[in-house]
Amino acid sequence: MKKLKKLYEIFSSFEKYFLFLVFFLATIFVVINVFGRKIFGFSLNWLEELNRYILVCCTLVGASIAVTDGRHPRMDSVVGIFKGRARLVIETVSMLIFVIFSAFMAYYAFRQFAVMQKLGAMTATLNVPVYVFFVFIPIGFLGMTVRSALKLIMMVKETADEEKTEEGK
Repeated sequence: MKKLKKLYEIFSSFEKYFLFLVFFLATIFVVINVFGRKIFGFSLNWLEELNRYILVCCTLVGASIAVTDGRHPRMDSVVGIFKGRARLVIETVSMLIFVIFSAFMAYYAFRQFAVMQKLGAMTATLNVPVYVFFVFIPIGFLGMTVRSALKLIMMVKETADEEKTEEGK
């Protein structure tokens, strides 16, 4: 269990630092473009396009991080009705459904990524293959799948440990 938690923390740290770096760069790019437009009378269209792709990347990686904090939309009012063991069962089933959903979405996102690679479409102003940015969609869903699966495993182990503790009393 300790190794699993450590792996989860490493994964979380990597995602958070990556997200910080990318978002920081986007902020710098916006500032450069604003100064360029207001002071020098021109803007860099490729920076605007890059920022759009960066925001998509941040959204998807951020959605993965949101799994840890339990910030994805769910029926809290339904879960809140139950107490004790029933609540644990509802939360476990909810997490299992989310694992299945995010795995399904990751699978189809990887398939769509493969299609984008075959098409060879290029971005309008960056002149970069679209799939370079498209890869963050399956990565985001894969991150959500891994995080939610690890969280599900930890929930099941914690429940089992609680039952062992109660039996020992």
